[in-house]
Amino acid sequence: MRRLPAVLLALSVAVVAAVPLRAQAPAPADAAQAPAPRPEALGVSLAAIKRRLAAESEARAQGAGPLKLEYRVDVFGAAPALRFFQGQDLRFGGVAGSAPTHADMLYMFTPQEFRSPRVDFLSLLGAAAGAGAKKVQDWRYLRDLRNYQKLVESGVNVKAPEPRKD
Repeated sequence: MRRLPAVLLALSVAVVAAVPLRAQAPAPADAAQAPAPRPEALGVSLAAIKRRLAAESEARAQGAGPLKLEYRVDVFGAAPALRFFQGQDLRFGGVAGSAPTHADMLYMFTPQEFRSPRVDFLSLLGAAAGAGAKKVQDWRYLRDLRNYQKLVESGVNVKAPEPRKD
């Protein structure tokens, strides 16, 4: 089983190597003996071509081209200021005309009912518990303060209650 791929690979390499050899085969002997065609026989005058090239090169040297398309234009004026990104917030906003962001896609596909802000009930409950605890401490302090005042008025020497610490 291992020999079949190896044989196929060797055959393909041999075929690929033989193809350039055929393409570079020498030309037949009768093609080398055929005379090259003369330009006069084809209706082309080499002398006229040489004269035309000499005239064109002389005209170019003097500054006059054969088509006389050389013009000079002087323009004076102030160039306008180039403002490429005008009216766009490139630092903190999306570029106009660009693809939507992930947040834009979520906003577009989420129904209005589900876009309302969420309420964090646990935080509300914690805040209410904290406010209730402070209120209870205030009530206890006021109760202890009234008891202290009664004891001081009756002539008992006791320590004053400590106020609530925030």
